[in-house]
Amino acid sequence: VKDTGDDTSCEFVSKNLSEAQRANRRVHLRVRWPAFLLGAVFMLLSMWWVYTSWTSQAAAFLLIRDVLRSFGCLAWLCAVLPSDRFGSKVGSILLIILGIKCAVWHTDTLVNYMKQLPPHFDEGKPCHIEDEETDCDLGAFTIGTISIMYILMHLVQLPYLALGLRLPSRATVGRLWVGLAMLHLTKGATDFVVLLPAMAVKASWGKTVSSWAILYCTLHGVYGVIVGSLLMLPAVRRWVHFQLLKASGAYRAASSIAGFLGNRSKEKIMEAAKNACRYISMGKIRKEDMTGSTPNPLLQSLSTPCGLQDIDAFLSHSWHDDPEAKWEALQIWRMSFKAQHQREPRLWIDKYCIDQDNIEASLMCLPVFLASCHTLLILAGPTFLKRLWCIEEVFVFLQMSRPIHAMEIMAICDDMENRVSTFDVKDAACSKEKDRQKMLATIEAGCESYE
Repeated sequence: VKDTGDDTSCEFVSKNLSEAQRANRRVHLRVRWPAFLLGAVFMLLSMWWVYTSWTSQAAAFLLIRDVLRSFGCLAWLCAVLPSDRFGSKVGSILLIILGIKCAVWHTDTLVNYMKQLPPHFDEGKPCHIEDEETDCDLGAFTIGTISIMYILMHLVQLPYLALGLRLPSRATVGRLWVGLAMLHLTKGATDFVVLLPAMAVKASWGKTVSSWAILYCTLHGVYGVIVGSLLMLPAVRRWVHFQLLKASGAYRAASSIAGFLGNRSKEKIMEAAKNACRYISMGKIRKEDMTGSTPNPLLQSLSTPCGLQDIDAFLSHSWHDDPEAKWEALQIWRMSFKAQHQREPRLWIDKYCIDQDNIEASLMCLPVFLASCHTLLILAGPTFLKRLWCIEEVFVFLQMSRPIHAMEIMAICDDMENRVSTFDVKDAACSKEKDRQKMLATIEAGCESYE
């Protein structure tokens, strides 16, 4: 039943897995490492101490230093891709460490300044900020408000990042971007809420405040608010990621497949798939078993261990569609197959052939099963395009270099063309959010966009 001109041999599948891993290495060389090294350069260039006095020189140096540090962090963010399981965790841990250090520094600064207030009120001693004499009341406002704003921000940011360590890599990367956005927004907020009003108060007292210092402080605040706001938007994160892959030339369809494989070797993937490969004879499938997705371990006993090339069709369908309509369509396909091949078709159906509670194993072997089957049989009902597992199966089938003519689509609704024209993968759902994050990460790993 092999399609003419279509290769589903183990050699063909193994070759595609090898290409996926080579594509993943290209991403490392052309995207991850350059972004990481660029971030390190920016960080090294920003390693100098800046006094926070309100002179034009100090304000200019502070603006340049913080922009360089921001560029360094942004470059490191670009080095962490949605499918990067290790990098997303390391990045979050580093940001947590920096956040703790920042919170401790602001707490220490606040405590040390507050120690100057009793001697000032009791004995009239002057107050100092970084060895520079300042008005005690104005200093208390600036140091106190800025420190409290940063401490409160870190009280939200640190648990948010820590909880993200337990999530799928794509969700962890998202929290990493939001965590850095909080830092930028807080920087911007302190400029507009604290520093600029404090400068205005000082000027109203008849004291000199450099207009350049005001300008640099304003630019510092505008930069923080704009960058922080952009970092908060998932659409910006996806756009940056897609543009990096496209501009670097590292984009390859096979990169998506590498998201399934993780750090496992091609040989281990093939061995695991061969050991787990099974089919269910159409004659053993009961109508009542196809009415719901609830796992039933007993059904796996009805399936038969087989070689990778023994599967006639991989059945892709939504468990949320009308089971009666799906059953009728499946019977029509079955009769056509039997008329042509004089035997029952051998299908790969998730409910019969995999352990649905082991998502990692399923994702790992899915490209192999899809590349090995002779036909991708799609029962396209009203909810098919709304289920991300269904979309992922079609996506992986094509990414594994299988031809379109190897797909058989049986529409079981009247408006499928309209549904296809309005389809958006971001609207597709999963029963488990962690599965949705993992599958979207594999799509983003090898595509120029969601289009």
